[in-house]
Amino acid sequence: MQIRQLQTLVAIADTGSFHAAAAKLGLTQAAVSMQMKSLEQSLRLELFERSVRPPRLNNTGLLMLEQAREITLLCDKLLDASPVSSQLTGSIRIGTVPGMSFILPQTLDNLHQTYRRLQIRVVSDLADELVHQIIQGRLDAAVITQPQNLDPQMLSRRLLSEPLMVIAPRDHTGQSDVELLTGNPYIGFNRKAEVSRLIEQALNQRHIKVNPIMELDTLETFQMMVLHGLGVGILPISSIRERFVDDLYAVPFGSPALQRTISLVQQREHHRQIFLDTLYDALNRVAADSRLKEN
Repeated sequence: MQIRQLQTLVAIADTGSFHAAAAKLGLTQAAVSMQMKSLEQSLRLELFERSVRPPRLNNTGLLMLEQAREITLLCDKLLDASPVSSQLTGSIRIGTVPGMSFILPQTLDNLHQTYRRLQIRVVSDLADELVHQIIQGRLDAAVITQPQNLDPQMLSRRLLSEPLMVIAPRDHTGQSDVELLTGNPYIGFNRKAEVSRLIEQALNQRHIKVNPIMELDTLETFQMMVLHGLGVGILPISSIRERFVDDLYAVPFGSPALQRTISLVQQREHHRQIFLDTLYDALNRVAADSRLKEN
């Protein structure tokens, strides 16, 4: 049993549903559900009435809830009183490419819980621009798709790799990635994005000719276009919005699927390396949880 599982239990009770708790905690609904199943297994108790929608706490769960509130409150007080919470005082500036919502919010929340005096400012942009800002000293680090050619001034630390998927409307189920890409209009993501370069390179290597009809900058619009049957596209699996999953058909791009690597990049020499090491460790823990959920 882990403290974060108890915090999630309290969040479910306070918000009224797994979905709302996930939004509050910066997790996916699947991650919240998995935490609760793990908690039940460790306690050897059923805490929820799952015959109703949304699931609600049963009598055992309500009894457990009061103890969970006490434990999480004590934990918060301990952190506030601990000298650890003041070890990192100040701020760092980090960048992120679109699509990092599955890893970044939980990381920042975890850091805030431990280091109350550490401020992290976040900006979003494409990988090239973020690397440029790091070199200029305007950013301390960035979570990005690993560039194929990284400036030698930069240090890159891998967090995880994930597959790219061809996505199409659900009624295309059963078709291969090649059939989907050659038989339908193609919707591309911003060609300046590093992941788009990976995709274009793979299309050329596999001699797959696509019929591009639009190029978009936002993941939300991209997926809405696909949902409306206007074309097919390719995205990293983590970028597929959970609420769209039931209405989309997704098939791996390639066999084995083409992978993109997500890394934390920074300048090789940094005057606040302890800050960036702490950030990397926190990101890596959340990334490890993400890998476990996929397996």
